[in-house]
Amino acid sequence: MNGEGSSENTQEFGEKHFGEEVRKDKECSVENDIGNKRIKEMPIDRFGELPDSLLIHILSFLNVKEAAITSVLSKRWESLWAELPRLEFRAEMGRMDSPGDGSIQKTRDFVCWVNRALAVRTVNYLENFDVRFLFHKCFSSDVDAWVKFAAKNKVKKLNLHLYCWDDLYAPPEAMYSCPSLTTLHVKGCIMDFKRTVEWQSLTDLHLHEVFVDQRLLDKILSSCPVLYTLFLQRCRGFNLLEVNSRSRLHRLSVEDCEYKEDAPSLKISAPSIHSLKVVLPMGGRKLQLGNISSLVTVNIDYEGFSWDSSTVEVLIGARELLESVKHVRELCVGWQFIKIVSMMAVTGWQLPQSRRKILIVASDYEYSIGIIVLLESSPNLEVLSIVGCATAGEDVILEPGVEEDDLACDLLHLKAIRIRHFAGSTGELMLALARILLKRATALEEMVITTYVKDLSDFTEMVQAMLTYPRSSAKAVVRLIK
Repeated sequence: MNGEGSSENTQEFGEKHFGEEVRKDKECSVENDIGNKRIKEMPIDRFGELPDSLLIHILSFLNVKEAAITSVLSKRWESLWAELPRLEFRAEMGRMDSPGDGSIQKTRDFVCWVNRALAVRTVNYLENFDVRFLFHKCFSSDVDAWVKFAAKNKVKKLNLHLYCWDDLYAPPEAMYSCPSLTTLHVKGCIMDFKRTVEWQSLTDLHLHEVFVDQRLLDKILSSCPVLYTLFLQRCRGFNLLEVNSRSRLHRLSVEDCEYKEDAPSLKISAPSIHSLKVVLPMGGRKLQLGNISSLVTVNIDYEGFSWDSSTVEVLIGARELLESVKHVRELCVGWQFIKIVSMMAVTGWQLPQSRRKILIVASDYEYSIGIIVLLESSPNLEVLSIVGCATAGEDVILEPGVEEDDLACDLLHLKAIRIRHFAGSTGELMLALARILLKRATALEEMVITTYVKDLSDFTEMVQAMLTYPRSSAKAVVRLIK
């Protein structure tokens, strides 16, 4: 009796205990489901999982203003933008006729923005610092502070482009005593000769509309042991560029702006340079090239139209230039220079024979005679490139006798010819020049011509005409591109 009661009680307790466990399991399951649902509904902060260094790298693809906006995202983002390795501040610039009150105020707002941005910066490393705005002398102290900030932060690339209303800006000593600099671009400044130069790492120097004293330029050329590229664009204050033979200077570009004919000549002696570009003012001072024995590539052109085609001095200067660079491998001449060469040809001047293998010519279609005489003075030529200025639908008036023109010699080594946009609506001049080249280029392998001709019938006529021209090279392939 007692045994039966005990068995029933045990069974009842077991059923109760099992039911309680099942109920608890169900409750836990429901809680887990609710928790998982909440986790799924919570947004995942992918950016928050990234390290600061990677976030700063992502921000570096934005400009400074765009990057600064991210400071409102969270406390972590407040100062990330201030650690950018590259800072670029470029003001919106309109007309520069006069510094009106509106323009001054816009510039003042820009200057204040730059000052605020630099004030919150927390790191002492700067890869690139770039400032471009309309400069007025009342902002000189601000720009001084920016330059000192960049130098203190060991800047590598400094771009200081000042579009000046009045006086040029004089940078502080900090710009000249910055051994971390590798690239320096300066526009609208005056560079004082009293400065010391500590640019041990500088490889690229670009000066644009800068007054650079001759004595300072001498210091730069002698105190920058790894300087590789030097650009002097519309700069004043010097007459001599003398580079010693131990220099590593490889590329030199000079765009002169001295229009006074009686001004002292600009003299360049640079035995180490391999590439030279010179743009001279038409009718301005002369250029004298000294030791340029290592020169491989030269680009020559003139600018301006204030010259008399009968002025013998202009023709003499051009011929002297060609004589000085007759040893270079590659010659590139601009469309103003080819006009002078054409005038030399018309008046019976002879060009010096050269050793060049590559000739690149930018020319209006009416000056093809200049191209012909350059070819005649290039017996070793292998590559010819002609870039014309004719536009679609423009008619070409042939020079008298162009259709009967011919070279005085064969081009025995010319293998590749590129002619682009050297024809108007009919392509007559291009055809006349192509006929001469096909006849005289005995080793020609490929001629590629790109034209502006849009009418299909005109293009078809050009193709048919090209097929009739005799070729002195049996392996020449001609491609005409519309």
